[in-house]
Amino acid sequence: MTPVPERSSTTPLPFERTPPDARELLPIRIRELGLKIEGSQVEKFVQQLHRELESKGLQHFRPACYLTDQWGCPSGEPVIGIPFYLADRRLLALEDSLNDIEDDREIMMYMRHEAGHAFNYAYELYKTPEWRKMFGPFRRAYRENYRFVPFSRQYVRHIAGWYAQKHPDEDFAETFAVWLTPRSNWREKYKGWGATKKLRYVDRVGHELADRPPVRLVGQTDFTVEEMEETIEEFYRQNFPDDTQEIGDLALDIDLDDIFLRREGTSSEQLRAAAELIVEHRRSIVDKVTYWTGVRRSTVKTLLEAILKRVTELDLVVETERQSFSVVELTVYVTTLAMNYLTRRRFKQR
Repeated sequence: MTPVPERSSTTPLPFERTPPDARELLPIRIRELGLKIEGSQVEKFVQQLHRELESKGLQHFRPACYLTDQWGCPSGEPVIGIPFYLADRRLLALEDSLNDIEDDREIMMYMRHEAGHAFNYAYELYKTPEWRKMFGPFRRAYRENYRFVPFSRQYVRHIAGWYAQKHPDEDFAETFAVWLTPRSNWREKYKGWGATKKLRYVDRVGHELADRPPVRLVGQTDFTVEEMEETIEEFYRQNFPDDTQEIGDLALDIDLDDIFLRREGTSSEQLRAAAELIVEHRRSIVDKVTYWTGVRRSTVKTLLEAILKRVTELDLVVETERQSFSVVELTVYVTTLAMNYLTRRRFKQR
């Protein structure tokens, strides 16, 4: 799992925002919940993935799926790990209070991406000279913090954060995902891009292997939900990043005064609370800032929550006729802070 800033056991998490029946799960060990793909909402996504693979003519490639701590595919193993919280509505409420839950579209994006890894491993494409020439050395060091070139046409765009640039294996998985996505129209969308040759490679290999059984029919899981000894609360305290110190150092008052208005001394009668405006657009702002910057979603969400808290305390308002302008300005502000965090590992340069 990606390393996250250490969180103190006393640092509060917003569990109080979740329904009581969800909070009742906090002291329960994850392995004791009896979570299964079968009968849960996850099953429909697995079935959809299988239909998409079939529609591409892949007759024998149906990677096994299992519940684990996060999205993933163990290196070299043709299996797909799916986050355990997707298998229970109460866990969905807990996850949503911290990270915002993936919608159906995002879940399928991750499913296709992980299927790309599994396809690569099932047919051992990464061992071939052609794959290495096309994507790079499979054994290249894998870095969590990677430098990327925004808007590069040498890579496809799929999941957030210019992810195809992270590693040759991720490049292939993202390319496969775009190829697999129904109605992606990749030939037209990526026309003239360097990434087109990678898409054509996947398309050709997909047709060549359509009726061939995988070299590796069965893969090994690395960490299943049945092995997760920690409680739900322990899991989130260990894996939800603590950015409170960094955010606490921000001079939000000065910046927010430039974006919104103080209620006192404002003559206009057509006013709306800035907090209401932020709540209305919170999800879309977090979505877009995360997608275009690659900063961890929970970090962007925590930042926006801090802004929301402060505009509420300051009782800031916005003129109703300037709401759209204020949303744009706020989004640019959050994006700028996120990019500073990405490049300097802090929101503002000291």
